[in-house]
Amino acid sequence: MAPGDVVPEKQPKSKEKRIGNRASKAEYEPDGSFIFEAREAWKDFHNSLRHFYEVGELCDVTLKVRLPLLPVEFLTGTVAKDEMIKGSLSCRDLMDEARNYHLHLSNKVVQDFEYSARTIPRKQTAGVLFCVGGRGGSGDPFRSIECYSITKNSWFFGPEMNSRRRHVGVISVGGKIYAVGGHDGNEHLGNMEMFDPLTNKWMMKASMNTKRRGIALAALGGPIYAIGGLDDNSCFNDVERYDIESDSWSAVAPMNTPRGGVGSVALGNFVYAVGGNDGVASLSSVERFNPHLNKWMEVREMGQRRAGNGVSKLNGCLYVVGGFDDNSPLSSVERFDPRMHHWEYVSELTTPRGGVGVATIMGRVFAVGGHNGNIYLNTVEAFEPRMNRWELVGSVSHCRAGAGVAVCSCHISQIRDVGQGSSNVANCM
Repeated sequence: MAPGDVVPEKQPKSKEKRIGNRASKAEYEPDGSFIFEAREAWKDFHNSLRHFYEVGELCDVTLKVRLPLLPVEFLTGTVAKDEMIKGSLSCRDLMDEARNYHLHLSNKVVQDFEYSARTIPRKQTAGVLFCVGGRGGSGDPFRSIECYSITKNSWFFGPEMNSRRRHVGVISVGGKIYAVGGHDGNEHLGNMEMFDPLTNKWMMKASMNTKRRGIALAALGGPIYAIGGLDDNSCFNDVERYDIESDSWSAVAPMNTPRGGVGSVALGNFVYAVGGNDGVASLSSVERFNPHLNKWMEVREMGQRRAGNGVSKLNGCLYVVGGFDDNSPLSSVERFDPRMHHWEYVSELTTPRGGVGVATIMGRVFAVGGHNGNIYLNTVEAFEPRMNRWELVGSVSHCRAGAGVAVCSCHISQIRDVGQGSSNVANCM
C-alpha cells in the first residue's frame, strides 16, 4: 500500500388566505410549516404578514418561518427592520433566536443556546447529496455519480464525469459540484471538472499545479482550497487555492505536516485539515488555516489517529468519521467544538468505514460507502445528533470507497436522471 492511501489496495393542512389584492393558497407541509423561500417570496409574504398582523395572528404565522436559515444579511437588513416585526415582542424573540443561531455558527459562545425545528432546512431547500467517483472491488475507478433524493429517500445516477477518479476531492460551491484530482487507474490527476445542474454537464476547468490523490477540499469566503494528498512517492503538505471567477490556481502557505488521505472542512473563519498520513503513520493531529494571515496553526489533536476519514460540520461543530489507523478501518466518530477547543467521542458507526464519504444535510451527517476491512460498502448511514445515534438509511448502487461526497444547493428536479442503478454487490469484494 502506498503511504497514506485511503483504501488498502490489497483489500480488496390547506386554507384560502387573502394576499394583497389577490387570493392565493398557502402551502403547508405535513407539520403545518409554510413553504417559504426568502428572497423570491418576501414581497408576497410581507403582504400576507400584514393580513395576519391585522387579525392578531402575526406571531403564529411567523413561528412557521425558519428565520435562522435566512442569509444573515437579509435577516438583519430586511426582516429585522420591518415595522410589524419590530412591534411584536414575540417576533422579536424569534429574531433573537435567529441572530443567536448565526452567532453560534460563527464560533461565538451564546449562553443557553438551543437548536429547534426552525434551524433545520426543509426538504425542498436542503439541496442534493452527491456521491462522486471512488472505486470498488473491480479495481477500476468510477466516473459515475449518484444523487440522493431526500423526498423519495432514494439514489439515482446522474451524468458521468469526463474522467475516472478515486480518492478524489469533491466540493459544492455556488450551486455547482467540483471534482479535483484523484487517480484514474493509470495515473495521478491534477485536473478539475465542474458539474452545473443547469446544463447537466461536466466541464473541464483549470488544473492544479500538483497531481495528487487523497486530497481534501474546503471553501471559505469564495475560493476553494485543495489540501494535502499523496502520490506513489510522497505525501504532500501543499495547499492550493482556486479562484472561481478567474479559473486559476495559486499556492498558499503549506501545512505544517504532510497529509495524504486528509479530511477538511471550513468552519467559522478557518479551514481545518484533520488527520491523514504523513508517509510514515496515520495522524491524530489537526491544524487550521487563517487566510488573512496565510498561516497554519496547530489545534488540539483528536483522540484517534486516522487517515481516509470523512469530515463535515453540523451545528457549529466539526465531525470526523471513520478512516483507517495504521492497521484497520475505524468505526469511531469524534466531534470538535471550536468554542471550547474540545474533542469528544460520539456514537460509533454501525460498521467500520475507511475511505468514507461524508456530508451534512437535513441536520444529519451522512456517511456513504467506504471499506470495512473485508469488502467495499454501498450502505449509507446517518447520524442524528439529538439522539446520538447512527442508523442505516439506504444504499448507493455501486459499492465504493474513496468517493467524494458533497451537498449541492440545487433542486433535485434539475439533475438529469440517467437511470436507477441495480445493486452491484458482485463488485464489492
